[in-house]
Amino acid sequence: MFWRLGFAHSSPVEQLLETGVFTLQQLLEEDDIIQECKQLNKKLIDFLALPEQVQALIDYVVTEPAADSEDKVKFIYPYKSSEVLSADLSAVYDCMFANEELLNKLFTFLEAEAPLNTLLAGYFGKIVSTLLARRPEETLKVLQKRNVIPLLLRHVGSYSILELLLKVVSEAEENASCARIDWLYQEDLVGQLIDKLDPALDSEVHANASVALVGFINQQQQMQWAVTGTPLKLVTALQSPESVRRLLERMLAGGSSTLDHGLTVLVELVRSSASQGAQRTSSNEVSPLIAEVLKQLNELVNVLRKPPPMTPIVNTTGKLDPPLGSNRLKILEVVHALVQLKLPEVEEAMISLKVMPTCLDLFFEFEWHNFLHNLVKSLLDMIVKGENEAFKRSLFTDANILSRIVDAHKKNDEAMKKPKACRKGYMGQLRLISNMIIQEATVDIWMTEYTGTEEWQTFMSTVLAPLNDIHDQRQLGCPKPHGVSGASDDEDDLPAHTTEEDIGDQGPSDFEFRNPDQPDQLFEQDEGWSADDEQVGHELDDDGDNEMELDSEQVGGDAGGPGEDGSEELSASVNAMNVDQADEAQPTPAPPKPKEEDTTEADLAEYNDINFWKPRPTWFKKD
Repeated sequence: MFWRLGFAHSSPVEQLLETGVFTLQQLLEEDDIIQECKQLNKKLIDFLALPEQVQALIDYVVTEPAADSEDKVKFIYPYKSSEVLSADLSAVYDCMFANEELLNKLFTFLEAEAPLNTLLAGYFGKIVSTLLARRPEETLKVLQKRNVIPLLLRHVGSYSILELLLKVVSEAEENASCARIDWLYQEDLVGQLIDKLDPALDSEVHANASVALVGFINQQQQMQWAVTGTPLKLVTALQSPESVRRLLERMLAGGSSTLDHGLTVLVELVRSSASQGAQRTSSNEVSPLIAEVLKQLNELVNVLRKPPPMTPIVNTTGKLDPPLGSNRLKILEVVHALVQLKLPEVEEAMISLKVMPTCLDLFFEFEWHNFLHNLVKSLLDMIVKGENEAFKRSLFTDANILSRIVDAHKKNDEAMKKPKACRKGYMGQLRLISNMIIQEATVDIWMTEYTGTEEWQTFMSTVLAPLNDIHDQRQLGCPKPHGVSGASDDEDDLPAHTTEEDIGDQGPSDFEFRNPDQPDQLFEQDEGWSADDEQVGHELDDDGDNEMELDSEQVGGDAGGPGEDGSEELSASVNAMNVDQADEAQPTPAPPKPKEEDTTEADLAEYNDINFWKPRPTWFKKD
């Protein structure tokens, strides 16, 4: 082998270590230092684990270099130092935890004023996260002793620090059985994060604060924490009436950014309440969380009707002034989450505030917003398929949903008459909503009071039924088979710009022909095709099994004696094809055209659109 012969590769780091005269900077400049650390190079680790070398590594991570420093000081040394300190080297970690000065040096990075250096913040977060993963108990004690949580909250605008905060909370919850973490709950972490939704702070701070709060109630983290059996105290604190009230006040009293990110937290809170089955208390009352949301529901609905000022958006469909915006879309998500609870108190509040008419107004106003359309359709599905009759009736009375559907189709037909027009974006959803209402009307008989009107019945027969037929055809990829109810023989898959009026006027096209053997298959009509051709086609296979008997002697072939395996017919067919090729090689003058009434099979075209080729009738004529 190569290494026995002295050809083994020796890394530059190993060669440098063999010299005995080297510096930390020389090692950090070598590309192989990280790989050598992972391979547990003993000589290298013994050197890096010295207190003065660990301190130098920490300095490169926590000290921002001067603006006129070399690139290796700005980028290479900090990066390599962070990788070494995150390489899970036990000797290096023993040195760090045995030396208070080294730990103090590391966490002085958080004492700087905001904003932190983004690059160094990422390196610092990686090092502390590795310490938490490898030595959680010791690291948590260090964090408690140095009161790190307020420092992390000070720099929550940095995403790397945000990730570190979530890592601290996760590790604390997982190790609650073997480490005291009361100090974490005493910091009022939830309240301080809610206070970060302050209009005076940057939008990045608002965004990261909402990410942290949502992270506490994230389903994945809850499942992970629930394994320990420890109560989710941070989630419980976030769901408390005080925290919900504090959140609603912050987001409604602030600007667009606080409202947007506050709604993100509120949506997850309501959803988590539904998933945990915590809609009611032990005394059968609505949970405090839902009660607080219902108190401020009117304010949220007012935002739907009168949104805050927004910059107009110009796109290919025109100018949106104002656009829907993320705030109103998230409020609709809150409404959707509330309706999912199926609580009478929630449904009564929706009826009294006329929430659904407002939702339908937005549905028809923003005709190309598919997120909005899907959300409203899901809302209507839950209401119509629910058990609250009063809530259902409000759709027909307050929201006037049936008339709005009919009017929307009329407006779509008028718009389609314009040049280069196309169907409105919500037409497909309206078809699904209409079918859903019709289906539920067969179960709830009282709904026929609204669906039995002449206007709706006319719409069902003249507009909705043809649209359903077109949709069924498109799903099949071809017209419906004949004899199937709900589809006309003359209907074909129509283009997207076809209007409902065109459907009733459509008839068989002059350029289409149906195969008599396969009625659903359309072909282009050949001028040479006639009813006589069809008759001949049937005469050629009257036996019903499409077999053709050929006499080899008649066509000039020598097929030999009859065979038991059908070889006689095969040989005759081959010889017949050879005769056909010989005839084509020596063309004969065309016979005079017979009279029309004397037309025979020999005068038919050899090729047409139905059969790729036709056998000559002379093959079957006997002397």
